Amino acid sequence: PDRHAAAELSPREKQAIGQAAAQALQPRQSVIFDSGSTVLEAARAAVQRGIPLTAVTNDLAIAQLLGASPLVQVHVLGGVLRAGSPTLTGDALTEAAARLHADVLLCGAHSVADGVLTETSAEVAAAKRALIHAASVRRLLVDSSKFRPRTFMQVAPVTDFHELITDDGATADDLERLRAAGLRVTVVRA
Repeated sequence: PDRHAAAELSPREKQAIGQAAAQALQPRQSVIFDSGSTVLEAARAAVQRGIPLTAVTNDLAIAQLLGASPLVQVHVLGGVLRAGSPTLTGDALTEAAARLHADVLLCGAHSVADGVLTETSAEVAAAKRALIHAASVRRLLVDSSKFRPRTFMQVAPVTDFHELITDDGATADDLERLRAAGLRVTVVRA
């Protein structure tokens, strides 16, 4: 999955979701920025806010973006670079994540269906699972195009998250199911 192709899908929605996620961050929090185009927008918005953060990421593009701010201390989790992507995965990453305890995780997903988030690759799914376990507050950032049938590999149930931030293109049914699962749902206007 090409990041540029992903970024071209729903760019306004991703930007609005990223803005909302960045606004919820508190100065001096430790924040895990998962890989992906929507989380990249959250990183961009966090830098624009100009608040001090300790950031952890497994995405080289997000690390570079965050590193441009003198207020953000950036930790990059090591691993194996996924072909055609800035995403790092692998055993080194999951082992490093097991030693982390961050305040917040901003997590993306390939799809959300039937109360489960899924990914296209086992390695990416394993990386996301490790990051989920490494944070106290977990926010899922998904634009409304992500409410689609499951893909290859299950990551986690949506109930592993505290909040889901999406755009107003999500159907009332999708939102109601998420709320019924106990998730706080924030809907932004794109």
